[in-house]
Amino acid sequence: MGRIGTQPQLEDVRAETLAQAADELFFAMRRARSVAADRDGGLSLPQIELLKPLMTEPELPVGKLAASADVSIPTATRMLQQLETKGVVVRRRSPEDERRVLITLTEDGAERMTRLRARLRKRQANSFEAFTPEERVQLISLMQRLTRLVAESD
Repeated sequence: MGRIGTQPQLEDVRAETLAQAADELFFAMRRARSVAADRDGGLSLPQIELLKPLMTEPELPVGKLAASADVSIPTATRMLQQLETKGVVVRRRSPEDERRVLITLTEDGAERMTRLRARLRKRQANSFEAFTPEERVQLISLMQRLTRLVAESD
C-alpha cells in the first residue's frame, strides 16, 4: 500500500489509502511541472500560475493576476518585479488610473509560456496513453468530480 504502481485490493480502499494515492499524484505532477518549468525558461510554478491569464488576455492589472493565482497583491507585485527583471513581463502604469499597474507578457515571456505549455501537454498525453479510451473517459469524470469536491471543501 502507498507505493506507486501497486494495485490496492477492494478491502484496502479506505480514506488513508486514497489520501496517500492523491498525495503521490499531486507530488508527481508537481515534480513533472517543476522539471518542465526549469527546462523552459526557469519559471517557478507560482510564476507560471500568475502568468497563465496573460496567455489569453494581452494585458491585465496586477490585482486580476493576483486573484487568479490566489496570492496577495503585494506577493504578485514582488513576483512580477522579478519576472520583469528576467524580461518575461513589462509593467506599466494605467493611463486612466496612475495607481493601477498593467502587466503584459514580452515576446520572450510568451514564447517561454508557449514552450512550457506544449511540453507539459506532450508529457500528459504520453502518460494518458497508458489508459484505454474507456478508462480515459472514466478518469476525466472522476478527476472533474474530485476537483469540484476539493474546491467545495475550502
